[in-house]
Amino acid sequence: MSESYFVPGRVNLIGEHTDYNEGLALPFALHLGVTIDLTTRNDEQTWIEFEGGSRARVDACDSMEQSVQMASAVFRRSPRRGIDLRVSSTLPTGAGLSSSAAYIGALALALGVRGTLLTMARFVQACEADVGSDVGLLDQIATLGASAQAASLIDFSELAVSHHPLPPSWRFTVVHSEVQRQLAHSGYADRRSECRAIYELVGSWSNLNLTSLNRLPSPLQQRARHIVTENQRVRDFVAAMAADHIITAGQILTESHASLRDDFEVSLPAVDTLIDTIAVVPGVRGARLIGGGFGGCVLVLHEPNTEVAIPGHRSWSVEPSEGALGRITTN
Repeated sequence: MSESYFVPGRVNLIGEHTDYNEGLALPFALHLGVTIDLTTRNDEQTWIEFEGGSRARVDACDSMEQSVQMASAVFRRSPRRGIDLRVSSTLPTGAGLSSSAAYIGALALALGVRGTLLTMARFVQACEADVGSDVGLLDQIATLGASAQAASLIDFSELAVSHHPLPPSWRFTVVHSEVQRQLAHSGYADRRSECRAIYELVGSWSNLNLTSLNRLPSPLQQRARHIVTENQRVRDFVAAMAADHIITAGQILTESHASLRDDFEVSLPAVDTLIDTIAVVPGVRGARLIGGGFGGCVLVLHEPNTEVAIPGHRSWSVEPSEGALGRITTN
């Protein structure tokens, strides 16, 4: 018996670091992703094989390799024995395209985890926490529950999801900064801690606005200002999509990056320089750092006939795609 499970990566158009702060985000799933091919064995062991040929036993893990530890974390929560798992991916790792959530999500499906979107999303989130990544639910909801040709507006204060069509003439390219990152070993954990401190001081993010956040001490004031203004940028971006205003949308992306750089301080000089280079390419309307920060990729919004090719940097033209659960339903 053989089975195959695909979970896409995601791009977050706008709404960065808002998912764990009761805020708004607007991601879409990609045509790129992670595939797990499953075949049965004649014993009770569970093995995993990666591109390149390396193999490890999942049900008796003693490996320090993070990808094996992730597989073992999923197995511990949902054991399935007597199978071989083979991993292939079209997603770059450490690039802010949700390769970890896609990988764990594909493993979860292969090991038999099923449920509602939120049940599945929380399962993947818990497995990521098991291996040291304290992440919100944005990646999991987007990779599992996105709608084709649309962006998903996620309200994390209510865990409500709605889908909004992307203008068909808008084009997106993801450019790698060539600075690798790992959330578990970056300043991401520090930002999570600072946001928890803000929450403890104000009681709820809904109590904050641009006036009241001025009572917070530095750097918490700057962190909170990013969250408050980023939530408004999400609303404005949805309106720009509905009106097909690509110039306005590009300006919103550029403003988001400035906030991530100056208020949330998750950018790096190499990323800022890359964005300055991209900004002068004819037809480019806006660009910003995506993902947790501290390296990874830049999202570029541009006109249809624009080619965003920066020497020394890998790039991918990306388009919205169906989430993993929709693919299972329709297949």
